Amino acid sequence: MIKTKIIVTYGPSISKAGTLKRILKYADIVRINFSHEKKEEGAATAETIKRIASSMQKDIAILADLPGPKVRISKLDAPIMVKKGDIITFSSSAAKGAIQVQHENFHKDARVGAYVDIGDGDAKFRISEINGAKVVTKAVADGKMSSRKGISIIGADMSISAPTSADLDLARFVLKNDFDLIGMSFVKSGEDIIKMRKACGDAPIVAKIERKIAVRNIDGIAREADGVMVARGDLAMGVSLEHIPEAQKTIIGAARRLGKPAILATQLLTSMINNLSPTRAEVNDIANGVAQGADCLMLSDETAVGKHPVEAVRFLSRAAKVAEGIPTTLTKEYPKVTSINGGIAFAASNLADEFKTDCIFIPTQTGFTAKMISRLRPNTDLIALTMDEKVRKRLSLYYGVRSIVIGRYGTVDRMFEEVKEIAKRNGIKRYIVVSGSPHTPGSTDTLKYIESDN
Repeated sequence: MIKTKIIVTYGPSISKAGTLKRILKYADIVRINFSHEKKEEGAATAETIKRIASSMQKDIAILADLPGPKVRISKLDAPIMVKKGDIITFSSSAAKGAIQVQHENFHKDARVGAYVDIGDGDAKFRISEINGAKVVTKAVADGKMSSRKGISIIGADMSISAPTSADLDLARFVLKNDFDLIGMSFVKSGEDIIKMRKACGDAPIVAKIERKIAVRNIDGIAREADGVMVARGDLAMGVSLEHIPEAQKTIIGAARRLGKPAILATQLLTSMINNLSPTRAEVNDIANGVAQGADCLMLSDETAVGKHPVEAVRFLSRAAKVAEGIPTTLTKEYPKVTSINGGIAFAASNLADEFKTDCIFIPTQTGFTAKMISRLRPNTDLIALTMDEKVRKRLSLYYGVRSIVIGRYGTVDRMFEEVKEIAKRNGIKRYIVVSGSPHTPGSTDTLKYIESDN
């Protein structure tokens, strides 16, 4: 079974029930991008996804990706085809002959000689003049501008703040409509997560790292968030393209140190938007992400608007599975053992690898032990048994962890009976159980190896 979690983005290409069902065969999490979905449409989509997943007996988590304070150009009457050398004026006000930018301080963030990027490289301009609220630019290559595309000043930390009031309202809405995870855009510090936490309580929050300042503050962000996303599209505008590998390694490394899951996103298989096969560089990118310690890999346009969404997610699953088998030094990065449950996690991982067990069962109150073992990357499946649906949601992001929500048990003996029944139903014969006292969080102190004839 593949251990890397697969996230797909919902869109027109997978909206038909038959296609969605084929996609869900490979996916663990479906992302609904509220930059393109209205609230009610997104809620209806989430309900449809969960209904189809239930019919497949598949556990799918839904990630609500909040728009955040992304700077966009205004609605255009039609796409504008740009030629190299064209003079284009942008303005934070509705100035005649200028394309309006939905950011009142755009001209203050701009500087002569800097570059302006539209979308994910759809068009690029060099700033030649700043005249009041008008920013005059010259196209450096042929390109295209479409309505409400994102606009960035490359290398600048634009003066935008997250979360917006609209994000806070949307967070409350999606949680009332049974979304499992919140994706928070344009985070700059851990304080932003704390502000969002006031709106969504203890719901899992994934911090999207899209700004240079966020990379600098990654430790503080990772401490407060429940996961981080390497959002390489917008991030490339902040740190510049050649520094993306360095930023990616920094972000994933911080997530691993702090025991938080990391999502690698943007252009993993961008060639498969139009082609049936990926490039060799894309395959290497996937393997590198897995080797660095990414818990999840995410497809965006590949599944949302691509021509071959099923082929893309199927290939991503295959490529990640192969990458998981390539030896790495990830376990050497794990901190020294400082607790009994940390020692139990190490022992369970080593024993599972040595004896090639079918899985490790982890009855858990909080998910903490499952997260610790996940960081060690054992070569076996991790099955977390929890009585808390909130714990299941959080664990959906962690490498190798599959969760089952079970009923309450009063004794250790009853817990082992529950494990034995689940193992028997699933044909699992050799397994390890890592456990502690029932209903006592953080009490993990027991490891048991079981080999059954059933």
